[in-house]
Amino acid sequence: MMKIAKNLVLAGLMLTGMISATVYAEDCKSLQEQKNVLYAAKGYCFKDKDAQAKYGADCHTKKPSFSDAESKRLAQIEANLKSLNCPKKD
Repeated sequence: MMKIAKNLVLAGLMLTGMISATVYAEDCKSLQEQKNVLYAAKGYCFKDKDAQAKYGADCHTKKPSFSDAESKRLAQIEANLKSLNCPKKD
């Protein structure tokens, strides 16, 4: 339960701009982490073993719903992941 609360806070801070994407180095690992935080906050069930270990098994969906702001941020992250030729992870 504590992991979920932490993830929700981080996701909220990223979306409100209190933690800007520029704070993180725009590399594959940090971009994937930003994406995972948004997904984990929505109860996403990860396939990736590292993500499962980090976010736990307290999940309930493979198709989370995102707000407009979350969707826009995810699109930015995806574009950056693609431009850096990052490996796809779930």
